Amino acid sequence: MQDLEEKEGRVAAPGLGGAMPVGTVSAKKPAKRIFGVRASTLFLICYIAAFLGWWVENLFRTFTAGVFDSRHQLLPFLGAYGFGIFVMFFVFGTPSEMRIFKKRILPERTAKNHILRSVVYCAVMFCLILFGEMGMGLLFEKVFGVKAWNYTNIPLHITQYTSLPTTIAFTAGIFLLMQFAFPHAVKLIDKIPDKTAFILALVLGILIAADWLLMIISGLINGKFPDYWAIKFR
Repeated sequence: MQDLEEKEGRVAAPGLGGAMPVGTVSAKKPAKRIFGVRASTLFLICYIAAFLGWWVENLFRTFTAGVFDSRHQLLPFLGAYGFGIFVMFFVFGTPSEMRIFKKRILPERTAKNHILRSVVYCAVMFCLILFGEMGMGLLFEKVFGVKAWNYTNIPLHITQYTSLPTTIAFTAGIFLLMQFAFPHAVKLIDKIPDKTAFILALVLGILIAADWLLMIISGLINGKFPDYWAIKFR
């Protein structure tokens, strides 16, 4: 009987009234993946980018305006940076493996194609950042009457919401992040157990989304985004 059960892929389960399929007890549902990357890992990387974005903006403002502040958030996360990383990976992948969704760009693995993919990737990023920043700034001004940031003190600015130097800097930063840091971050965060990574991604996602929603609601009601705290150096 035991031999028959093992042949059929079944083992006796004490106390359960008979046999059940092998693996039923210990089977583990695979984690959801987005273009080969575990979803919880990708979201955690996006939250790290949002955290780094908060620091980048504040350090930039500290040197240019002498102000280090909350950036209208209760938590030190700027969701736009995390969302940007998610969109870049979801739509375009990484520079060395550039694609448009599932369609690989210049798929033949040659040195020339590697360089061309990097150039195309940077060009796409440059345009997205330039028009994305400008569009978002004008949208906030139109909908909320809020001028969320001002680049007019930077040479070669285009409206007050974007400039060529900042766009070039953001493009270079994202290229380096996606080409070199992203793959290593995936390997590192993948070491976190699935359940733990899922809970971390869910909790942080809810908190960051709630913080952003609070900012938007405050803008709609008060006509300005909240300024929770600020440290002025000038």
